[in-house]
Amino acid sequence: MIYDLRKKLLWSVGAVLVSASFAAPVMAQTEAAEEDEARLSTVLVEGRRVDEATPLAIDMVQFGNQVQLIDAEKIETGGFTNFGEAAAGLIRGANIGYSPDEGEFTIRIDGGTDRDTLLLVDGVPYFDRSSPSEDLWPATAIDPRMIDSVEVYRGGQSLYFGSNGGLGVVSVKTKEPDGTKKGQIGVYGGSFKTREIYGNVSMPIDAEGKHSFLVYGRSYHSDAHELFDVSAFGDNVLALGGFQPYPYDFNSLGAKYLWQIDATSELRLGASFSTIDFHDSFPNSTVFAQNFTEFPIYTANYEKSFSDNFRIEVDSHWQKPQLKNHEVLARVCRTPRLQDLPENVRALASEQGITDFASAAQFEAFAATVPNLSAGCVTNPYGTTGGAATSAQNGWMVNQDPNSPYFGQAYGTVQNPFPIGAPIGYMVETTTSFGDNTPVKGFGSTDNRRSGYIDYGINARGTYRLNDLVEVVGGLQYTAYEDASDDSFGVKDTKVTTTGVYGDLRLSLPVLEGLNGSFAIRQDFNDGFDDQMIYKVGLRQNLPAGFYARASGGTSYSAPKIDEIGAYGANQNLNPGLEPQSVEALNAGFGMDGTFGDATFNIELGYFQTDIENLFGTRSVESVCLQYEGNPFDLDIINRNRENIVPPDAFCSTAASSGLDGAEVVAVNTRAIQEIEGFTVDLAFDYGAFSGDLSYTMMDSLEPNPVFGLPARLDGTTTDLDFVTPGAAGSDEKRQSGERPEWTLSALLTYKPTEQWIFALNPRLQGAEWAHAPTTAARLVDADGNRVVDDVNFGDYFVLNGSIQYFFGEDRQHRILIRGVNLLDEGYYERYSGGASLTLDRAVVRGEIGVNDSAYYRQYGWNGKPRSAWVQYEYRF
Repeated sequence: MIYDLRKKLLWSVGAVLVSASFAAPVMAQTEAAEEDEARLSTVLVEGRRVDEATPLAIDMVQFGNQVQLIDAEKIETGGFTNFGEAAAGLIRGANIGYSPDEGEFTIRIDGGTDRDTLLLVDGVPYFDRSSPSEDLWPATAIDPRMIDSVEVYRGGQSLYFGSNGGLGVVSVKTKEPDGTKKGQIGVYGGSFKTREIYGNVSMPIDAEGKHSFLVYGRSYHSDAHELFDVSAFGDNVLALGGFQPYPYDFNSLGAKYLWQIDATSELRLGASFSTIDFHDSFPNSTVFAQNFTEFPIYTANYEKSFSDNFRIEVDSHWQKPQLKNHEVLARVCRTPRLQDLPENVRALASEQGITDFASAAQFEAFAATVPNLSAGCVTNPYGTTGGAATSAQNGWMVNQDPNSPYFGQAYGTVQNPFPIGAPIGYMVETTTSFGDNTPVKGFGSTDNRRSGYIDYGINARGTYRLNDLVEVVGGLQYTAYEDASDDSFGVKDTKVTTTGVYGDLRLSLPVLEGLNGSFAIRQDFNDGFDDQMIYKVGLRQNLPAGFYARASGGTSYSAPKIDEIGAYGANQNLNPGLEPQSVEALNAGFGMDGTFGDATFNIELGYFQTDIENLFGTRSVESVCLQYEGNPFDLDIINRNRENIVPPDAFCSTAASSGLDGAEVVAVNTRAIQEIEGFTVDLAFDYGAFSGDLSYTMMDSLEPNPVFGLPARLDGTTTDLDFVTPGAAGSDEKRQSGERPEWTLSALLTYKPTEQWIFALNPRLQGAEWAHAPTTAARLVDADGNRVVDDVNFGDYFVLNGSIQYFFGEDRQHRILIRGVNLLDEGYYERYSGGASLTLDRAVVRGEIGVNDSAYYRQYGWNGKPRSAWVQYEYRF
């Protein structure tokens, strides 16, 4: 695999050199010198001369990388309420995982996982390091009103930034003080009872403006649109009121300080505190779930130019994301275990040859033969009124059988017990795998605990230009993250650290005019997992008439999170064999920066190829550990499961000796290789009152198909049939990875007829995107041999957003924006469940259906926004 990638990189580099060798003689030496001088003073990025790009972005462009610049004007034109929306609308090839309106989302570019797209905000890595309660989503902490620009560096970018940049880096720069007095304040409101107020003010402290500060804040609330259709909910979750709104709140305060030390150096400090609160009850599990997250973040940045040829930059950060949950689950009457019954009843069962109850019906038949043995559940032994939730939705907790003598009375007595499979009421989820068995997701101060982590680091980089031909970059980066959860979660007090040393040799090669090359390497020394060495090569050849060719490629890796390495227990790392994900990436393109009259434009045809090995995954302990042979997995199934992963034998031994529940999960490396290959066409232009950015990405993100070659199974049985699972599921050895669109076409088109008006359209057209049915469900067929739980294509949709802006006042200081989303009212899904297990449904609890029944699975989607509108007013000074 590595050989193939290097071969492709060499072919790409060769193509650059060959094309240049034909073109070079055409260029006159004077023209080349003039063009090089112009490009050094103001580099063309996407066909535009941009002076505000960071030095790093300019370097990236000059040495073979594809860079996309998104300025504040584009973000303001979109009217986005969070960064997930902005990324989906503006970042080329971006796919947003989860629902941006639900308070949780990740960003993936070019078909990879969220582990391989590194999000930076003012140099701070916004990457989940894990919480024992559930994942934390730092991307949600970005205040969209404070974004000044976004730079997207595509291709493997871990060299300068550390792990998790295998497919690229999304670098967000926020508004900064600059020694002048300025500010803005705005309000925003519209659909779903959305209301918001925000503002920021920057001013100098001293007369010369060497010291200045900026303060900012935002308060936002939305009831949000209906995330799940009522048809998605399981019967018991629905009966207990699980179908609920999904309100979302964002609040933040922050301050920044600038010390312009002299003309060559500056120091910037920042501090912010954001809270994101949201509901996310799910159709198959939680009845009620509130999430409260906090993100205190501190930054320090220092830049110094010692001369025209030597500069340094230092970024440092400290953050402590925290999470607490209120999570209420459905409590359902279940079939008693034999050992839970009184001793005399167990003896009667033994006489009848009963060793356990496989179904509710079996127990009910047995109970009918035993005097005074309730055939259900009793929670209210003192009467027939009151008790558990008698007014529950649809009267589920009241006997509705007209033939029963207890008709209309509350369930919960010996005479009128809750039927097995019916909801009894509510319970609060308590503890995590290695905790101390105290509640952690309840209410109040005694049974609600915080979880989270601390993440801090520093990245120092120096750039020295020896002469016009040679430039050297050297850097040192230290990162650390550690658990910061309540002791009741049982997480080991440990720290995961990385110390990275990297160097980059940049050459403006005299072999050909306009040829630049970058050759870089990085060594990471890791505490908690194996050391890593990565490399990167980049080349760019500028050609006559504004044409250029570029190529970059190399390796990267994604570090494990705290919970994945198993940092539980007092004295040991429980999962020491876990390897980082490794990434091999190639990104190449051929394009043109040009002018046509008063118009400027860029067009580029691109290609990317990535292989990801040692992919992280999770498995239930009982499905992969030999020590857990028995129900529901026999030894043969466990061995087959282990063939597809690197077996976590060290974890298995500890889990078994500690008596860990077999249903708990362990992080593993899969043996599968995710193969990603794609093509891009990007166009950016400015022509008078018109401007636009259009991007088309076609992509294969392939993974081994777990259903390939498996025999079909008759729905409701364990009988394997004499033919493989029908259709692509059984006949294709590989398949498109779930939630990876096969192609996307997006654009931002603006028309500015005067200084007062801006009209914009933000369309997104998408091809097939798949949610795959679980392997067991995918094999099930009916009597005619047709699949009964299909893979779902929830793509193939077109969403059109747009905005109108009007500026007024002597200095255009007043701005009114009207934003419309989904103008054509397209019905679509942001994400889709291929088949959630309905473990709380009555028939499942009663044992009437199981994992080999199609009715055991529920497929549902996360709804996209329906047609909706908002109005924004902003005043700048």
